[in-house]
Amino acid sequence: KNTPHVINFVGAEQRRAQGRGRGHVKPMPLSPGEVKRIFKQTQEQAPVVKIDMAAGDKITVLSGPFKDFEGEVIDVSPERSKLKALLSIFGRDTPVELEFNQVKKES
Repeated sequence: KNTPHVINFVGAEQRRAQGRGRGHVKPMPLSPGEVKRIFKQTQEQAPVVKIDMAAGDKITVLSGPFKDFEGEVIDVSPERSKLKALLSIFGRDTPVELEFNQVKKES
């Protein structure tokens, strides 16, 4: 009821059906078929990004809180468009997860 930016839920509202305005709306669960359809659509629409990076590659961070940090790739997840890299933060190697578009491979 007090969720920011949420006006209402999709659901069955007895008062609305009877023409008496907004009342408590009980959220309606999705059917298993609806869940499968939604997952299928999201899988079809999410292309896997190919990237020329692998564990051991040196990178520079282009954006975000670690901009201009240099590090080494330790893991690549093409299906998530993310990679993990070791960045030196306060003198300690720290694993950080970054999106592909946040980094540049060093030659």
